[in-house]
Amino acid sequence: MELITSPEHYNVCFGIASLLVIIVVLIVHLTEDAHNNNQRLIFGMLIYDALILNIAGLLHNIWLYSDSFKLLLPPVGNNFLVITEKVCSYLLAYISMVYVMTIFRIELDSAMRKILLFIPTIFSVVFFLSGIISDFFFAFSPEGELEYNYPQGAVVNFSLYVYFVYAAYLYVRYARSLSSEKFISLVVYYVLMLSGVPIRIITKSSSIFEFSVSLALLLCVYTVQNPGEFRDGVSGAGTKNALNFAVSSSLLQKKIFTVYGVALERLDAVIGGEPLEAVAELLSQITFYLKQISPSGEVYYTDDGHYLMIIYDVDPDDAFIEKITEQISKRFRDFWTMNGQDVKLFQSSYVIGFPDEVDSVDKFNEVKEVIKKTLIHHNRDILRVSDLNLKHIEHDKKIDQIVKHALEDDLLEVYYQPIFDPKTGLFSSCEALLRLKNPQMGFISPAVFMPVAERNGMVVSIDSFVMDEVCNMIANTDAVQNGLEYAEVNLSVVDCIQTNLSENIIKTMEKHGVKPGQLNLEITETYEKGISSVMDENIAKLISHGLSFSMDDFGTGYSNLDRIATLPVELFKLDKSIIQSAFESENSYMVMLNLVKIIKSLGKEIVAEGVETKEQAEQIIRIGCDHIQGFYYARPMPKNQFLEFLRENNKH
Repeated sequence: MELITSPEHYNVCFGIASLLVIIVVLIVHLTEDAHNNNQRLIFGMLIYDALILNIAGLLHNIWLYSDSFKLLLPPVGNNFLVITEKVCSYLLAYISMVYVMTIFRIELDSAMRKILLFIPTIFSVVFFLSGIISDFFFAFSPEGELEYNYPQGAVVNFSLYVYFVYAAYLYVRYARSLSSEKFISLVVYYVLMLSGVPIRIITKSSSIFEFSVSLALLLCVYTVQNPGEFRDGVSGAGTKNALNFAVSSSLLQKKIFTVYGVALERLDAVIGGEPLEAVAELLSQITFYLKQISPSGEVYYTDDGHYLMIIYDVDPDDAFIEKITEQISKRFRDFWTMNGQDVKLFQSSYVIGFPDEVDSVDKFNEVKEVIKKTLIHHNRDILRVSDLNLKHIEHDKKIDQIVKHALEDDLLEVYYQPIFDPKTGLFSSCEALLRLKNPQMGFISPAVFMPVAERNGMVVSIDSFVMDEVCNMIANTDAVQNGLEYAEVNLSVVDCIQTNLSENIIKTMEKHGVKPGQLNLEITETYEKGISSVMDENIAKLISHGLSFSMDDFGTGYSNLDRIATLPVELFKLDKSIIQSAFESENSYMVMLNLVKIIKSLGKEIVAEGVETKEQAEQIIRIGCDHIQGFYYARPMPKNQFLEFLRENNKH
């Protein structure tokens, strides 16, 4: 027990370790990029206070156990070190409290509140310093140790009790505004600071308290003070995370404020292909300009090309908003500089009022998505929330929840659309199409729910479900006996970039005993070799396993005749828009005819989609299309109806 309670066994060692940790924290702090300057300034004050605290504590412990040092420093010098160390510990509590408040963006808007916050520290420091002329609170022992006189000696810790209670209150109230990582970091910081006090009393050692302080600051410098999460390294503005945190904490404090957005039109086209240094030069200019006109000096840049400012105590209809809009419009009529060249940028402005128009971060991000779509067709000086139709936000949220639970709620069903082969007169293939039916909303179009599935991460599970259903249909029904040679299954881009895609498809086929030739995988026309190495590897593995690919919706987007010969597909599916246009104008017909000739000359097969009339079908067959898909022959149908269709129409 004496080994634990006797300070000479560990005080100097803990003091040296603590000082080294603080030096590391200081180096990291000084070398990191500055952002959120007020928070960084307060954290710097914490580090310097802790540094003085550690140096004074270490020298005091060396004085206690080194006769040589006692010859250099008289007892009065030791007393000064102890007093310095104690005063720094009380100041540390106050600065820590201010630091926590800056994290939660709590501002003391009056001198009285600032004084009230500082009173506990003044109380403790004054009462402690009174011990220099009186031994009422404490006295120095002959060995040079400070000894409190209880119970009155406990009064000097008054500030610690007050600040710890207030900090706990802030943690509980504003926890929602922090990420889980940062909240845990602050709780650990709080616990380390708080636990240092009883440890100090029990062990009679100040060095353990100082070591816990150093560890707490080390934790903060790598989490709460991490600039990478809150500062965009290219533009120099705050990140989306910083913006969401600022909005969340301001809402929790019931502040009135407006978010002013500046959307840069076609920014990707301007900076595309430019070196990072040139892009940083351009974006930093804009950041600097907006900081100059932002009342709070806070500017944020999100990855969708939007700059945003938070303007406190102002609503969207305030005259100040009009003034800023005029300034920004005027500046963007001039040129910016990038890579030594003049660059013209076009912008659109919008404002969102808090909390009247938007009262949560989730709603803010939803409204911002609507604004992005609306700005495309907007021609006013500034877009306001009142100009938007927000009804579909709730609709999108409902769709998102439906899609997330579609598999477990058994809402999905695979439909099959027969594809006609003019050579044999049979329906020898089909396309698997997914349908989602909700009890309240009825059928929901794939064009609506599949983009949602890609955003919320459900698309991989949903597509795995489709693959399993199709393989089950081929293996466990009479479809093959009734003329079905293969089924076409769509692969999304999200599927293609999954590292285990090829293994999962092969495993599903082996599970049902489906042969490679009985499946054809459809990829979209946006595929281009080299876009993703994972995608290229997946396609190569599946082709080597014997599966074939088709190009879906061909002719709608990135058609490039030079690419056709190099695409890893056996089938080209002419999009229905190509087919419909061909029967509306002679020029469009010639385009379709030449596409067919080029594809056929390469030895590839063609599926014509969207054929709706007898005239279209006859003409498509005449020009040499190998397969025909469309309402003229059959609509998509559930599995049992599809199987019956094959029995009726593929009779020999």
